[in-house]
Amino acid sequence: MTKLRTIGEERPSRIARAPGFTVRTYQPGDFWDVRRIVAGGTMELVMVAFKQAVHSPSIVCLLLASSGIVYAVTASMACTSLMCLVLLALVYLACRQFFASYLRERMKTDMADIEGHYLKPPGAGFWVAVEEEGSRQVVGTVGMKTEPRDPSSCQLLRLFVEQRCRRQGLGRRLTQKVLDFAKDQGYHICFLETTNIQEPAIHMYQKMGFQVQSFYRPVKAPVILSLLSKILICKLTKNL
Repeated sequence: MTKLRTIGEERPSRIARAPGFTVRTYQPGDFWDVRRIVAGGTMELVMVAFKQAVHSPSIVCLLLASSGIVYAVTASMACTSLMCLVLLALVYLACRQFFASYLRERMKTDMADIEGHYLKPPGAGFWVAVEEEGSRQVVGTVGMKTEPRDPSSCQLLRLFVEQRCRRQGLGRRLTQKVLDFAKDQGYHICFLETTNIQEPAIHMYQKMGFQVQSFYRPVKAPVILSLLSKILICKLTKNL
């Protein structure tokens, strides 16, 4: 593996650009904007996960079976409807708990010290996308760090783009920024983890050469939460 350069030594000529946006290295003044984008992007996935879960065959069967049992016992449509609402509420809470727990962990770890996690370690980096005109607000984020168990591999992390700025190629540009930097640093493999509900993101990664390696249940999540939310972790890798 080649000698690692620090994030401050990146080449100015390699700064990526998307129409109307500049992708640059994270600065201390971006701290609260980055946390806001990561928090908002994470919690907006709750409804996406809920809609997917309630259309899954197992949840549909559970709703039908529970409704049938309650109606057979009570002969009451009100009780049957109440049972359906309770089950739907449980599914929603499971989805919300999954992402809320993930977000709490992030806010206490790398998002509490972005410089310490991404700028100070050799071979790591963190970038933000900034509007070129108007408010010049931070509207996107992405990070990268070395895989501790394999120094020849790096992990892409915290890719988020504000909803109003999507479908403009910004997510792709942020991802490419990481890939370019990873190649400069001498990494051989870049990998990332996302969730199965983020289908547009998975498709984007695949178009950029990433390959899906596996889907698996979150290790730290309670089994009942995984069964109700139907959320799986998707791991993708790309040879550099």
